[in-house]
Amino acid sequence: MSRTLCRHLFLLTLAFLALLGIACQKPKPEVKQLPPRTKLQIFALDEIRTSGFETVVLKDFADQHNTALKLTLFPDFPALLTALNSPENRGKVDLVLGVDNAFAITDSLLDVFLPVPEVALTEISFEVPKDPSRRLIPYAYSHMALVYNAKTVSQPPQSFGELQDSRFYSQLAICDPLTTGLGRSSLLWSVSLFGDGGFDQLWTSLRKNIRKVYPDRWVALEALRKGECGLMLGLQSAPAWVAEFFPAENNIQAVIPQEGSYLYVESAALCNGAPNRATGLDFLRYLISADVQKFVMFKLGLLPVNGRTPLIRTFEAIPKNAFAHNQRLNKNLAREQLPLWLESWNRMNNRLPGF
Repeated sequence: MSRTLCRHLFLLTLAFLALLGIACQKPKPEVKQLPPRTKLQIFALDEIRTSGFETVVLKDFADQHNTALKLTLFPDFPALLTALNSPENRGKVDLVLGVDNAFAITDSLLDVFLPVPEVALTEISFEVPKDPSRRLIPYAYSHMALVYNAKTVSQPPQSFGELQDSRFYSQLAICDPLTTGLGRSSLLWSVSLFGDGGFDQLWTSLRKNIRKVYPDRWVALEALRKGECGLMLGLQSAPAWVAEFFPAENNIQAVIPQEGSYLYVESAALCNGAPNRATGLDFLRYLISADVQKFVMFKLGLLPVNGRTPLIRTFEAIPKNAFAHNQRLNKNLAREQLPLWLESWNRMNNRLPGF
């Protein structure tokens, strides 16, 4: 038998054995996906999705806990509250994300949430204020500051008095206090510093320097980065977020005014009548755990409230000497006067661009 014929027979044998092996293989059993063990209905603001926080935090929780997650988003907090208080949603919503401390200053808001003493706050940083009623669970915060673009404003103002100077004419970006937590915090910041009788004088003096009223802090920060404005009443953590994702843009910086700062805090809350209370509590514990809190920096541009969370380099560089004046604001006075303060602000600034 020739070598060529032997080689052909050998190859045919190998091919036959391979086919025989394939034919003998047992079909793999079909993996059945288990139905969700629990459900969770969450109301939140649009930034939870646009920032990527939904993907890395909410969906990860849903996968880990085999939970069917339904997220309903709103453009601003007043719209969220309107939906939350609608009769058709009562007893159907489990959690709300993005409850900032400026909107939560009124008792009527807290009435729609349940106390959650089951969620331990022992790892929450000492400088983050705790809700005595245990209804609000903080998950992110930052001191407020004057954020500026050093390419446009080479010498930033060091105080609110200096911010009124004509050299900052039409340079200041602000957020709307009627619809945004940052805007309302800016208003309360001015009241805490200058009192019920002085805050309106500050805003009257600043009016010539306000370039535009923006619908949220991300749009305002984008305008600042592009040089459309030179300053904004924003968050001290904003330059750290910009430096992390746009390292070439070292021109976005922040300064705490000499008068002092105001603390901005975002919280989550369990709703009255939550149909999935146990799962909601599990999510709140998950949200403030050290491993999850790192995404507060990456996605929300805020500081983590959990003191055990390692800070990334840019956030580690944030100065720690800011002093917040939240306690100077009398809460009883704020609850009574807030509608008048908002009306006064509206009257002074209703012809500004973007408003």
